[in-house]
Amino acid sequence: MRSILGFATIFWSFSISAFAAAPNDIADLVGSRAKGSESEMQERGYEHVGSTWWNDETGTCVGVHVENGRYARIDRLKPSACGQTSLASPPDLSKVPPRALSACSRRADRYRSARGGASVVKAAKRTGPTWLLTMATRHYILKCTVTASGRVIRMDVK
Repeated sequence: MRSILGFATIFWSFSISAFAAAPNDIADLVGSRAKGSESEMQERGYEHVGSTWWNDETGTCVGVHVENGRYARIDRLKPSACGQTSLASPPDLSKVPPRALSACSRRADRYRSARGGASVVKAAKRTGPTWLLTMATRHYILKCTVTASGRVIRMDVK
């Protein structure tokens, strides 16, 4: 009986921590001093809204729990908790050539030394013979200009 109870407790604690996981772009702030972390949150695109933080670029709302002067936990919340009425719909990538998407994703990952597949396309726009893809990698926003065949012409930090 003890082993079943122990297993259930471990399972419950893992499920709670997985649900309350901080977004990747600010997860490293857990455990840091609250005083310095507020400016770091702002540098990463978050705006303090009442008792929550909102990132307009990524559409992310978080609640920060402070204990003993440190960020003890950062929880992802629904946008409505930050006063947002709805999330922007995901970009329509159906017309973007797969080679262009793949090339910009790989380049953005390398550009910011992120693990493969960490970059996400936030917007796509055709600009004549090329595509302009807005990529989110960690807390960085990158602009990738790419040909339909997948040749990256330019990568800029926004």
